[in-house]
Amino acid sequence: MLIGTGQGATLSPITVSRQDAGAASGLGNVADQLGGSLGLGILIAVVAAADSPALKGSDLLAHRIAASLTTGTAMLALAVALVVALVVRPRASAVAAHANTRT
Repeated sequence: MLIGTGQGATLSPITVSRQDAGAASGLGNVADQLGGSLGLGILIAVVAAADSPALKGSDLLAHRIAASLTTGTAMLALAVALVVALVVRPRASAVAAHANTRT
């Protein structure tokens, strides 16, 4: 439910013509699949690389999971920063410029 809500909230502002709707949908699906695959690959690499000779068994597993969650949090923060820099600010600037031309 969380993924569906998030995708609906982020993809609904994207408007394209009827002729380009299929291509836009395909591009969105490709981006979703590539992003998920790349993110999962990075997290698996972090889990495999997070080794500590001092830890054994469940303590090592907890260490690896903590490293993976920390990396996932950093990736999420980077994604939010990119959305704000590349989508939110330019859109706000365009809206402000449009409002200035009307007055």
